[in-house]
Amino acid sequence: MTKRKSIVGAFLLASSIALAVPLVAQAGPGMGGGMGSCGVSMHRGAGMDGSGRGGMMRMLKGLDLTDAQRDQIFELKHAQMPKMREQMKVVRDLRNQLREAATADSYDAARVKALTEQQSAAMATMMQSRIAGERAVYELLTPEQRDMLKEKRAARADMREGMGRGMMRGGPVPDA
Repeated sequence: MTKRKSIVGAFLLASSIALAVPLVAQAGPGMGGGMGSCGVSMHRGAGMDGSGRGGMMRMLKGLDLTDAQRDQIFELKHAQMPKMREQMKVVRDLRNQLREAATADSYDAARVKALTEQQSAAMATMMQSRIAGERAVYELLTPEQRDMLKEKRAARADMREGMGRGMMRGGPVPDA
């Protein structure tokens, strides 16, 4: 009977873990869901990495894209990925160098300034590339789909405005 209890216990433990994993994976920013130092999700592909799962790509749901549009968007996003990945490596390397500079035996302000400027340039290049990719996708849309996209963005902006910045981050709600 004890062997049976241990098997049932192991099964219950495995089941509990299996049920918890999706919840942890979907944890949002208010739940500590993997936000980078710049407030951008580094795990969930929020557009910075060109994965196409965040930002505009999420807004394309419900626009009744044709198969041809889907194929073209797929090609655009996959063409953009290597460039974004390369820039992310540069940013990651610069962040590591900045961390090392913070704990070095002697502080070199000129080096820190140069590293932060390089990091800013790399981040700007990533943003420019992302926006160019979004524009290319936007140009594939029909006028009706563009209108629907604008409506969805406006509704999302209204929702964010109503929530307040503090609620989104789990902090206090600002006074109205």
